[in-house]
Amino acid sequence: MWVIGVLVALAGALLVGVATADVFYTVLFPASGRGPVRRPLSRGIDAVFRQSRRLPRRHRATVLAYTGPTQVAATLVAWFVLLLVGWAAVYWPALGDGVAAASGQTDDSWGTAMYFSGYTLTTLGLGDVVAVTPLYRALTVAEAASGFVTFTLVISYFVSVYTTLPTRNAFALSLHQLSGETGRGVEVVGALWREGPMAAAVHLTELAAGLRRLVQTHASYPVLQSFHYRNDYDALPRILQTCWESVALLKTTVEVPPTRPELAGITLHEVENSVFAMCTRVVRARKDAAIGAVPDRVAAQRHAEVLAQLKAFGVPTRDAANATEDYLTASAEWDPLVAGLAEHLLYPWPPQSERQDSR
Repeated sequence: MWVIGVLVALAGALLVGVATADVFYTVLFPASGRGPVRRPLSRGIDAVFRQSRRLPRRHRATVLAYTGPTQVAATLVAWFVLLLVGWAAVYWPALGDGVAAASGQTDDSWGTAMYFSGYTLTTLGLGDVVAVTPLYRALTVAEAASGFVTFTLVISYFVSVYTTLPTRNAFALSLHQLSGETGRGVEVVGALWREGPMAAAVHLTELAAGLRRLVQTHASYPVLQSFHYRNDYDALPRILQTCWESVALLKTTVEVPPTRPELAGITLHEVENSVFAMCTRVVRARKDAAIGAVPDRVAAQRHAEVLAQLKAFGVPTRDAANATEDYLTASAEWDPLVAGLAEHLLYPWPPQSERQDSR
């Protein structure tokens, strides 16, 4: 019988170790991308919510809005349950010996072990069941400490994730407003040109800084990828599409005069690199990239339209033939990546507003 007790205690210690490791990787070392519990749990929840792709777009957006909160809640519950059950398994073989009732006969059932583990983990310390040997007293202190530390780290993780979301949404809204609430890069370029060198430099600097924060926060907290929003402009693919098109037009189509160096500076490369990092390294959308290839004739027609718009805004442009050729080269690289990202995150692509504009 003692062999079974030892095996149960070892299994409990293993569960505690798994939960502790997951808390460590998720909260204290989030950029590692590891987590023996979080990763498979997140993938399972994501797989369930992916079934919503069969729903109409409006209903799909409603369902997907719960993906991120569900992942966070499920992770927190999993940590608590693993610690609760793991410590209960450690105590169960010792009921009546190392752990006993403060008065009367000790109930040696699994329920008593769970009860003792639960109030020790939550540091309630009721005291009607107590550790009576030095070893189990030390283990009780260790569980209470692990409970206190875990709950503290859980609060820290919760706050870190949910304070990041308003910052991301504020960045998305500012970009949406800069584009004249269209989400189109050509509108961003027009706004930068009209506002003059100083204001344009400030906008581009803020754009680069916002994208850097976006890359770092999504790398540190992968669960952020699962937070969906019903507005097109809040969607991560839409943010990156607007940034990419703005940079692509400035690099391939706009004839930047010497008086406007901010429109051709290193900031554009920073924006481009951040968009590329988000599409390939953070959410690893490259595997889905083949679905988003845009035919040359479609890209050429799109470029002809934005070229006409730029001229209407008074923006100087390069020779149409050369500009179109360079734009098509850039489009062949970036369009599949952004479309792949949208597919990876279950966003309809192209956005609803673009589909309406194309009709």
